[in-house]
Amino acid sequence: MAPLTSQLKGILFLIISGAILSFTDGLAKYLTGRLVIGEIIFFRACFVFVPVVIMIWWRGGLSSLRVNSWRFQGARAACVVVTTFMFLGATRFLPLADAIAILFASPIFITAMAPFTLGEQVGWRRWTAVLVGFGGVLLMIRPGSNPLVWSAMLVLGATFVLSIRDIITRRMSGTESTSAIMAVSTGSILLCGLITLPLSYLITGIGEWRMPSLEEFGLLALTGTLQGVGQYFMVTAFLLAEAVVVVPFRYFSLIFAVLFGYVLFGDVPDPMMFAGAAVVVGSGLYIFQREVRMARQSQT
Repeated sequence: MAPLTSQLKGILFLIISGAILSFTDGLAKYLTGRLVIGEIIFFRACFVFVPVVIMIWWRGGLSSLRVNSWRFQGARAACVVVTTFMFLGATRFLPLADAIAILFASPIFITAMAPFTLGEQVGWRRWTAVLVGFGGVLLMIRPGSNPLVWSAMLVLGATFVLSIRDIITRRMSGTESTSAIMAVSTGSILLCGLITLPLSYLITGIGEWRMPSLEEFGLLALTGTLQGVGQYFMVTAFLLAEAVVVVPFRYFSLIFAVLFGYVLFGDVPDPMMFAGAAVVVGSGLYIFQREVRMARQSQT
């Protein structure tokens, strides 16, 4: 059991991470109305490298970048790239809080896929939580009555790919360093963002790159740097405290998303969104609580 001060620091770091990452998502959403998505992703990745390089230096320099499995690294990086493009494309039209609330369905997807991808046993209680959680997702998306249903479905697709990323990360635990994972993922996003430069002139309808204004360049620098800082706070939170302590505080991100969505765009989630989010969050917390209990039972 980690000391109480470390546990409290871990909680604080995860809450700070949620605030920072929600803010960067808001800035990126704002920029989608002015720049093409590939350009935003490229420049943001450039500035994410600043805190990533600092973290690599702090964790042992180039020796910490050793890759033991390019197969897992490549698969994970591909998931990160796909998720980034899908999520950013959807948030151009979807309210920020709605998009982040749908992302919280990730633990539900992971639990549903665990028997087939990780060989884990999932009992009837967790399967019930999965079904209830998907019911909450339907409340948020409201197919058939939501004019933004396709944007919501795009975020749901991003959430599914995000879940695959997390499953791959579990398989990589113990063999790949955090520095290597972040460097490969950030480099892949940067490269794929850059590839959209020639494509924007060859394919009609996806928008063309243009030189960002000074204001836009400053926002790109801010969102990229803060993205890296937010990831650092998240990683550090799980190093300082046990997952059972800090994971429930991950849902504070939704509070920050509602706040930034209102301040930046005047968005106010409707009652159905709040109801669906509550169901998804409750299901996710229950699944996590069951996993912790089963892990403790297996140790006794």
